[in-house]
Amino acid sequence: MKIQVIRMKREDQEKFLNLYNLYLYDLSEYNGDELKEDGKFDPTNTYLYLERDELQPFFIIKDDKVVGFILICSAPFVSDGIDYSIQELFVLKKYRGNQIAGKAVELVLEKLEGKIRVEQLKANKAAVHFWKKFYNQTDIKYSEGEEVVEIEGLEGKHIIVFQEFKR
Repeated sequence: MKIQVIRMKREDQEKFLNLYNLYLYDLSEYNGDELKEDGKFDPTNTYLYLERDELQPFFIIKDDKVVGFILICSAPFVSDGIDYSIQELFVLKKYRGNQIAGKAVELVLEKLEGKIRVEQLKANKAAVHFWKKFYNQTDIKYSEGEEVVEIEGLEGKHIIVFQEFKR
């Protein structure tokens, strides 16, 4: 099994937004998001990942097929004292449970240096579990906390679990 992470380009916008809609579908179970009139979820400002240098979108490739993505942010899209934030990690359900996400995260982390923050919705227990297992398997020492946040376009407040570590 060959896993790669490849930086997205502007011409990848349609493929990226299609995958992002599947990601938002998965998240809707935890954040209460609703479909828009056109039958899609609202990808508010997601296209910016393909336009801003501070936003680094990567496709996850398994054996030459796109199977997901990882979205990385840097200043001014991160909190003070943070160099990078892994904003989103998505692997198609068909490919989950095969260490693809973990290998992809390792490949992305090789490209980053500094203080890194990773966030998950607390209600998304599978995501929280994935990250803790990843840190344990890769011997990453991290600090952890929680925040209550408002998410643009979604009703109510949401609890975010976050981890921070240095590379």
